[in-house]
Amino acid sequence: MVYNIPTNLSVYQDGEPAIKMQARFRTEPFTLPVYWDIRLGIAKGSRLFEAELIHHKLYLDNPNAWVQKFNVSHGFNILLVNYGFIYNHFRLRFGLGGVIAHPESKIRDLEFGNSTDDWDMGYYLTGPVFSASADRFFTLTKAIFFIVGAKTTVSVAKVPVSSGYARFTNIAAHINFGLGVWF
Repeated sequence: MVYNIPTNLSVYQDGEPAIKMQARFRTEPFTLPVYWDIRLGIAKGSRLFEAELIHHKLYLDNPNAWVQKFNVSHGFNILLVNYGFIYNHFRLRFGLGGVIAHPESKIRDLEFGNSTDDWDMGYYLTGPVFSASADRFFTLTKAIFFIVGAKTTVSVAKVPVSSGYARFTNIAAHINFGLGVWF
């Protein structure tokens, strides 16, 4: 489950005045392609070193006459390098990284990107991201554990649109659960 805090969206197109609006995004985590979060790491004593990839998705919930569609639904992909600590059955971590996004938009009747075309490989490195998270793991077997956690991500993005670009910040609160494996 993810909640995206409303933030400013600014659109700049050649020869047109800038569009500035408050954007409200929803996530639709179970719509294909589904939301997921994968971490691979190593623990040295009580310290954690991890690489993390989150497949986050954004759908503009409040389109208007100028911004008819603004989605990053084939991935607002967050790539992080995390550093953290283990305390009892809790893990606390901070991460820094970048966002690789696949934007689809229709602005002033001009379309960009195509989420229905599997061959549209329009992925762009869009900006930095910071993450803070905490989770609790429950040992199921010697090698498998169940995890419940909360995470905040703050990212700044600049994505292409037809005849220009858009800038926005995404501040999201994530609640995750799933299985993990000790190697």
